[in-house]
Amino acid sequence: MVKEWESVIGLEVHLQLKTGTKVWCGCSADYDNDDSNTHTCPICLGHPGALPKLNKKVVEYAVKAALALNCKINNESHFDRKNYFYPDAPKNYQITQFENSYAGKGFLEINVNGKSKKVGITKIQIEEDTGKSVHGVHESYLNYNRASIPLVEIISEPDMRTSEEAYEYLTLLKNTIKYTGVSDVSMELGSLRCDANISVHHKGEPFGTRVEVKNLNSFKAVARAIDYEVNRQIETIEKGGKIDQETRLWDDDVQVTRVMRSKEEAMDYRYFHEPDLLTLVITDEEIEAVKETMPESITDKVARFINDYGIPEYDANILCEDIELADYFENTAKASGNPKSSSNWIMTEVLKELKQKNIEIKDFVISSEDLGKIIKLIDTNVISSKIAKTLFEMKLTDERDPETIVKEEKMAQVTDDSAIETLVDEVLANNPKLIEDYKNSDEGRKPRVLKGLIGQAMKLSKGKANPQMVTELMMKKLG
Repeated sequence: MVKEWESVIGLEVHLQLKTGTKVWCGCSADYDNDDSNTHTCPICLGHPGALPKLNKKVVEYAVKAALALNCKINNESHFDRKNYFYPDAPKNYQITQFENSYAGKGFLEINVNGKSKKVGITKIQIEEDTGKSVHGVHESYLNYNRASIPLVEIISEPDMRTSEEAYEYLTLLKNTIKYTGVSDVSMELGSLRCDANISVHHKGEPFGTRVEVKNLNSFKAVARAIDYEVNRQIETIEKGGKIDQETRLWDDDVQVTRVMRSKEEAMDYRYFHEPDLLTLVITDEEIEAVKETMPESITDKVARFINDYGIPEYDANILCEDIELADYFENTAKASGNPKSSSNWIMTEVLKELKQKNIEIKDFVISSEDLGKIIKLIDTNVISSKIAKTLFEMKLTDERDPETIVKEEKMAQVTDDSAIETLVDEVLANNPKLIEDYKNSDEGRKPRVLKGLIGQAMKLSKGKANPQMVTELMMKKLG
């Protein structure tokens, strides 16, 4: 009997908290927008005698993140020193939470191919970021502006079995945290970073040797790296080789992992309690106070969109995946007074433009207010749906107000009774055969013939005639 291979995947996600100042001092956390090494002080540079002091905002944001991920908040936790030498670590150690973190025992429930699966979260720990190395041709530079930026590290259980599950977990994690507002959760900005732990084994047997993969700069890269590493490990074992516990780097250009170093154990870092920081105490009252400030979750927003706006569940789920897209929908619905049409326009025209241009909703040129005005112009019979699509396309490059464009470009619908009757009479006069066909057709064919005649009238009016008025008059004259 052929034994079936199974992959085992766990993810470690680092999130920068946007607290404004660093975790142990008052230096600005806006590390990318000013000259190098200008947001530093003796504390974040680790000067002898400089003592760290925990930023209360970091704890508040960290608790918010943990609550959003269904974690238990520990009333007491402590900080540890993780000792290692690297040029961008100014203290030659990192202050983190190794032995006793502030939160754990959480989960996220993902959905892959219609199947729900709970992925456990082992723990979340507060820690500090390193500086940044900038490598030139013959030299390297160090920028310590990022040193001691507050992080939370979210460590999942090894519950994922495929790259698809890992991708869905990361997507849900990102969207869930983005709703809390505690982090930008952007891989492009560096505020979200992910490492993957991957092993393979035969089903029913103990887990295999774990390999850590770093240098993953997108969720798609995470998925590709997992697929490559799973295949590499299976092939290595089947050829009689063995998997070494090591850290590997993902090379996205050639789609392979490469050895970086042998995997360190906890003892290699010589962890010990941070002597300059007291035990972190988070009381039940403080946890409850943070709960009261928690914003609406994705789940609650989806339910509200369905109930309050009457849009389909599928639409609500898509719109709520990104909080900025959800806000765009709500603002459009308020501006138009028509939530269902707002949802339809965003789900079709807007998302199509975002995909084609590979941009996010925050970079979309048509504001929610202007899209709302376009929808309102349809609902008030100023323009037809067909003209509205033309107006939408014009707004992609035209900064004028939608109502101004309609007025100045003479795009308003023809609603004058005599003008509509002239159009209908002309179409009927030019199509005696279609009239005869209509009158002699059965009830199944009549709507198709009528649609053809209405289409000719709309074409004759260059799309400006009111479709409902054309339809009603056409049916009246055909008898």
